[in-house]
Amino acid sequence: MPTIVLLTDFGSKDYFVGVMKGVISSINPLARTVDLTHEIEPQNVRQASFVLWASRKYFPEDSIFVNVVDPGVGSERKIVCGSIDNQLFIAPDNGLLDYVVAEAGDIRLHVASNPRYFNGDISTTFHGRDIFAPLAAHLSRGVGLAEIGNRFDYPAVKKFYSQIEHGRNEGRVVYQDRFGNVFTSFLWDEALLAKRATVKIGPNRIQHFYLSYSASRTKSVVGIKGSSGLLELAVNLGSAAKVLKSSIGQKLTLTLR
Repeated sequence: MPTIVLLTDFGSKDYFVGVMKGVISSINPLARTVDLTHEIEPQNVRQASFVLWASRKYFPEDSIFVNVVDPGVGSERKIVCGSIDNQLFIAPDNGLLDYVVAEAGDIRLHVASNPRYFNGDISTTFHGRDIFAPLAAHLSRGVGLAEIGNRFDYPAVKKFYSQIEHGRNEGRVVYQDRFGNVFTSFLWDEALLAKRATVKIGPNRIQHFYLSYSASRTKSVVGIKGSSGLLELAVNLGSAAKVLKSSIGQKLTLTLR
């Protein structure tokens, strides 16, 4: 039985996630759900896109990812559903799948349009309950993608990350975790350990780089090799995000000499 993975900005205070799980269980009592996170910042599609990219590779091939960060709920925006490299994804057509699609080999997406696989009375404000959850449950029972709706051609998108090259590199902040670690769009490069690089973000300059948080003995911001394979900016036992006053999408530069 496929694992259904839930990613939303619903938080844990309200009943929304629980109701989605109730819908899934009603359609497929044997379904197994995993909460990836429900703490995406409200309407922050790019944050959700990064979390999905960083996480999906650690789940089985037949997993079903249900992604509900949907500021356009109730509008004419499409809901797409399909297979990306042998995993299934359901998401609004708002860029949430960009980071995954950008490095995918096999993409077969459809527009979710067959009401047979929705709840009967569809709210204009809670498609997570009325469309996303029932779709996931039906897919977990073996419903084919061709039954969901017509094919959908996802527009070409570039990878959000880049290799570090000698000279000036331009990047941005792509994520910040609860510890205040700032994830950049640069892939980690061992050349950084030679301390011949400078990251500039706002008025701040970072010139020291390590393989772990504890390797840094200072309370200043340093560069770290992150678990996602990206260069992170961090403060040992502190918050780089607070020191830098950084935000997702903020531009930065890295100069490697």
